[in-house]
Amino acid sequence: MRFSRVVFIGLLAGLLLAQISSGMAGTEDEQNNIDIYKAAAPGVVNITTVSVERDFFFNIVPRQGAGSGSVINQEGYILTNYHVIQEARRLEVTLADGSKWQGKLIGTDPDNDLAVIKIDAPSSKLTVIPMGDSDQLLVGQKVLAIGNPFGLGQTLTTGVISSLGRTLRADNGTLIEDIIQTDASINPGNSGGPLLDSSGKLIGVNTAIFSPTGASVGIGFAVPANTAKRIIPELIARGYYAYPWIGASVTSLLPGDAKA
Repeated sequence: MRFSRVVFIGLLAGLLLAQISSGMAGTEDEQNNIDIYKAAAPGVVNITTVSVERDFFFNIVPRQGAGSGSVINQEGYILTNYHVIQEARRLEVTLADGSKWQGKLIGTDPDNDLAVIKIDAPSSKLTVIPMGDSDQLLVGQKVLAIGNPFGLGQTLTTGVISSLGRTLRADNGTLIEDIIQTDASINPGNSGGPLLDSSGKLIGVNTAIFSPTGASVGIGFAVPANTAKRIIPELIARGYYAYPWIGASVTSLLPGDAKA
């Protein structure tokens, strides 16, 4: 009996040492995080923008900004937020391998805070992040965010879907519907990066946070993937998304008007 215990403990210790030395994760959830990061991180890019503004003496001063984006096809199209590239005079895209490429603005949709840019990188350098179905999401479902918060490239954070069907006001005042709320840490620089499900599919575009300090307090928002899938073809083909509208105005009907 004592010999069997010794053998068992020895085997267990050997397995633990082998696991540690091989770099394997300790749990299935950890391994899932690792697998998704390895698969998706090469498809997440860092977007650096240069815009101009005037100082107190009306001199033109360049201003630099940064955000994230997702490669959506082998032709070099990248999905990001409109506010990431807004008013940019120059776009520079850095791939996961460190190579830098000049970005070209293809189309924008300020009403949903989405934009598509393009780089002329060879397809061998591009890793496409597949799109998921955001209509099938459930509160409590695990999600992962990859981006470049505060310029720290290729950062992974995890969390759950906190709520669905939120409404978010875009910079132009338009209300964006069906927003995904998550507690995965999202900070400045994450904007435009992917929100992924546990299968590694893009189910949202990280867009904004609610925070009294400017840093993440566990309330982040993402534009759903199905909204992006509906808009992307129009942005590529036309450069904008044509929203339907009704050519009619509404006014109150007063008693005198009704009588006439």
